[in-house]
Amino acid sequence: MAAEQEAGAGWPDDSAVTFRLLAISRAIAGLTDGDAILQALAAEIRHLIPHQHLDIALLGPESQLQHVYEAGMKTLWSRGSSRQRPTARSPIRTVLWGIDPFLLTADAPADDRFHFDGADDEPIFTHNLRSRIHVPLRVQGEVIGAVSISAHRPDAYGEKDVACARQCADLIAPYFWALSRGEQAQRAAVAEGEARARESLLRQGALRLTEGMERERQRIAMDLHDQTLADLARIARSLARLREERGGRADDPLAAVERDVIACLNDLRGVVEDLKPGVLNLFGFGEAVEALLSGQCAGREGRRWWIDDRADGAVDRLPDTVRTALYRITQEAVNNAVRHSLGTEIAVVIESADDGLVIAIRDDGVGIPAGSPCRATGGVGHMKTRAELVGARLSIGSAEGAGGGTLVRVLLPAGAWWPSRTGDAPCES
Repeated sequence: MAAEQEAGAGWPDDSAVTFRLLAISRAIAGLTDGDAILQALAAEIRHLIPHQHLDIALLGPESQLQHVYEAGMKTLWSRGSSRQRPTARSPIRTVLWGIDPFLLTADAPADDRFHFDGADDEPIFTHNLRSRIHVPLRVQGEVIGAVSISAHRPDAYGEKDVACARQCADLIAPYFWALSRGEQAQRAAVAEGEARARESLLRQGALRLTEGMERERQRIAMDLHDQTLADLARIARSLARLREERGGRADDPLAAVERDVIACLNDLRGVVEDLKPGVLNLFGFGEAVEALLSGQCAGREGRRWWIDDRADGAVDRLPDTVRTALYRITQEAVNNAVRHSLGTEIAVVIESADDGLVIAIRDDGVGIPAGSPCRATGGVGHMKTRAELVGARLSIGSAEGAGGGTLVRVLLPAGAWWPSRTGDAPCES
């Protein structure tokens, strides 16, 4: 039967149908583009069911119309298929919903089944699609789309054409199912890549903001050190000279004022050191944590502490922003252990592992009560935020072993700022 044969000009026998179905299978084998598959399919189906228009509508997530492929002529159905649309607007919604096993019409423009409020039926009139066959595409009993075959002439198709269309639909359904899933996976991959890019931009922006905040902390610390601390030290010296001039008695009211000024001076020195950890900048992470532990545990009888750097100074080879964030997390964890654990020992262990760089802060105190979640508020919230900004993972839980207590663990994954053991040098900012 010639490709240009008008619709309805005879019916091939069973052997011809089988031959054409095999020809369809050969024609679309290996094709991965929906339009190419449909063009090959249309050329072969035309020998069985002459037509002027053929389209395949595919369903996506939540039964939305995901894509429409067309052969013969392009209509609004395919030109609008770059976005998902509700099946409720499709003229063949009853087929897509699995309500009707097929639709056959002799004159679609006059068939009320295709026309309702909000229906996307304009191409039926614009392109003179009168005789129409619609059969579902099914995979494992589930409707994944529909095949539509149309002719300009009315009353062109009958039940044998419907049967043939259903055979063709059963043959091509797995191809379009695989195509649909591939397109969904590709879109998901693109969306995931865009999300990761946005996350990376947000993280970089947050890191720059953190760097600015650290610089501002250091500026404030320098102002306090150069001005306020100097003023308080001068006042303390003046009070000491004045007290000596008045006889230097211990019960002199000036002695109490002098002690208060000196206490304020020492407290402010601690604030300055918290704002600008000078030991970190001068001597490195391990020395800074050791100074932190020594200062926090000083004067607390029976409190022991120790630090074990098994990573051979790896933290100091990280970018300054990352190193400072890790120090701030460690600082908060040590402060919490000193204030709340009621324990006698605090240990900080730094080690490199295949999955990254690990800093563990452990105490032997009361630990976290069973069933009591560690809420991300206050200092803990700040720790989590700092960890997220540098791509680290923070966990807080009960320490294992006889001593009990709390374990704070920070993991900087390999490949973020710190490579695996087999890597070369750490990433530079």
